Amino acid sequence: MKKDSFSTQFCLTRVLQVNKKFQIGICVLFVAFIGCTDDRLPETTGFDVDSDGDGIWDEEEIQNGTDKNNPCDPIQDFDYTVYDELNLIWSNSDCDNDGISNAEELVSETNPYMDETLDSDGDGIPDFEELKNGTDRYSACDPFQNAEYSGYLAENAIWSSSDCDHDGISNGKELANSTNPYLDEIGGIDTDGDGIKDEREVLDGTNLNDPCDPIHSDGYTGYDSDNEIWVNSDCDDDGINNGDELSQATDPYLDNRVYAVPEFLSTLSGLQIFQGPLSNLEPVETSYEYNLSTTVFTDYSYQLRTISVPKSKQMVYNGSGLLQFPDNTVLSMTFFYPNDERNPSLGKKIIETRVLIKTNGIWSAGNYIWNNAQTEAYLDEGTHTVPVAWVDKQGNNRTVNYKVPPTNLCIQCHGNNSVLRPIGIKTRALNFEHNGINQIAYFVGEGLLYGAPDISQIEVLPDWTDTSIFLEDRARAYLDVNCAHCHQPGGSYTVNYGGEFDFSYETSFQNSKINDVKTAIITRMNTQIPGYFMPLLGTTVIHTEGVELIEAYIDTLD
Repeated sequence: MKKDSFSTQFCLTRVLQVNKKFQIGICVLFVAFIGCTDDRLPETTGFDVDSDGDGIWDEEEIQNGTDKNNPCDPIQDFDYTVYDELNLIWSNSDCDNDGISNAEELVSETNPYMDETLDSDGDGIPDFEELKNGTDRYSACDPFQNAEYSGYLAENAIWSSSDCDHDGISNGKELANSTNPYLDEIGGIDTDGDGIKDEREVLDGTNLNDPCDPIHSDGYTGYDSDNEIWVNSDCDDDGINNGDELSQATDPYLDNRVYAVPEFLSTLSGLQIFQGPLSNLEPVETSYEYNLSTTVFTDYSYQLRTISVPKSKQMVYNGSGLLQFPDNTVLSMTFFYPNDERNPSLGKKIIETRVLIKTNGIWSAGNYIWNNAQTEAYLDEGTHTVPVAWVDKQGNNRTVNYKVPPTNLCIQCHGNNSVLRPIGIKTRALNFEHNGINQIAYFVGEGLLYGAPDISQIEVLPDWTDTSIFLEDRARAYLDVNCAHCHQPGGSYTVNYGGEFDFSYETSFQNSKINDVKTAIITRMNTQIPGYFMPLLGTTVIHTEGVELIEAYIDTLD
């Protein structure tokens, strides 16, 4: 397969990102769009065939040792959806072994990968419901039930051998004794007030001084609300102690905070990054606004950035590199123009919100375009040109034809060795005060960032607009944020065209090779020739102030 030009390589990159069912068709359309020739199309291989319709190429099944003619091998989780419902082998199979074919399950709107009648632990709640609710399908006592509960399956071995009231007597024996398997009729000491006697906690290996161990499902009411240990604890980890939750009539075992949805839904509001009127751009409690000490130039637009990590997860400090993020992290960056930079109360024009989501260790990109009413933004992969007019800080009327890049070009800036990733979110770019507090200290204090040293031990990326800082440091910071994502080892330019220069701030001047290309840097920043103008994406006008900064810096070089 040829890779003799940027266009060809980018075509192939796009193909790998699309749904497998439509791989060939979309590749052909994309090749036609960028002008690839027929000899650049891939030959049909085992990676183009999925005999059993299970969503896994035959060649991959052969490599993994699974049966390419059995759509139920490998076994998939209940939420698996990457099958081909038009494939006869898949349609006629029964992947959840419930006696109903996959096709019949789809017609009945039931799950072909989950037997909805199965109740493994005999607690009266089908396994598929427990999976959806986050309870343990193999624990007959999860979720907690009140004393009057009778929906259990008495003949189930797991339920019968369990002890749901923690009184030392199994459920089966309770029934034989005509006592209640969900009510401790024995009594005893409960130090932490969690409703479980100390003797039982010792036997179970849970902490008799921790009212949140073991974990209880939302709706649990077996606690002692007069117990001081229980009252002062926070069993749903939402920052509000149990006693205050009761005072506010909220559930001490349910974190009712809103978390960002790690899916590319059709509307931005559906992602739950913001609360209230969407155009207010006010992050929900679990989404955190952040900024970079030196920001990227995008035709003089303003940007609002957010980080949303899933509950009980953390970002991890990674030295001078990008922070490490857990799966289901959602990053957003919204581009807008104040109607009048001198008076923010006059409103703003919001153009787009770019979103990165990490799932199964892989980052994906999506773009949401705002409507004219500024009430919603919609998932859109296309290119758009949006005329914008505003008044700048000096009172000058300004206009620009803001260009929204298509989603398939995100890889050009966000790609490193052709793998999508965030850019800019390094601790040195976060190590400054934003909204009155140091961002790193704030993230550490909120339990969102793990492993970071004291902020005094972390380098700071200079603000290129701060004239009190050395010219070289300001210029290198500007090049880092605006150029280094492409011009570094593994960056798009290096991968596609070669070159050893590296504009990253932490790279020494000698190793950066800036001096070797200093003339080209200024020439390409100070022109508007399509395909030659730098930065290649995200700008349509020359950044006058940036050019002046880099020209002054270049003039100091030998």
